[in-house]
Amino acid sequence: MLITLDESHRQLVHQVRDQAGEWLATKGTDQYRGGLDMAQVHANIDHDFDAYPFVGWLVDGEVVAMVALIAPEAEAEFWSPEEIAEPQTYISRFFVVEHGKGYGSALLETVIEQARQEGKHWVRLNCWSTNTKLHAYFINHGFEHLRTCNVPGRMSGALFQRKVK
Repeated sequence: MLITLDESHRQLVHQVRDQAGEWLATKGTDQYRGGLDMAQVHANIDHDFDAYPFVGWLVDGEVVAMVALIAPEAEAEFWSPEEIAEPQTYISRFFVVEHGKGYGSALLETVIEQARQEGKHWVRLNCWSTNTKLHAYFINHGFEHLRTCNVPGRMSGALFQRKVK
């Protein structure tokens, strides 16, 4: 079931982000590795949590997956003004509590359906540019890789979109 996260979930978002970093370290990817200033990472999460809605997937009373629905303008260094102007849902900070259970897929498909019902044309995202397994995950969910941008200071930049209308 889809829920909107509130202040009581803020620490959970931080905890799951930290767990994601630990899990990714075991998967042979450089995502979330190498010299990240964790205080800044968590400050960025707090900024997004305060500025944009986060939604979660609830199973047996527990939030098992979460995503921020941010304004596309927040990622203007990656998207063209024309792309930003299109009706879309833009997702960021996509985390799951436990991998391989389908929680992320359920959340993602629900967010896509909600975007369709709201008359949006696209669901878009920017993910870690070198995590090809993550790229395959999004492609398997009907997203297309649009391009990869190299923005100084950012390891993300692999842009994906899915037509929903």
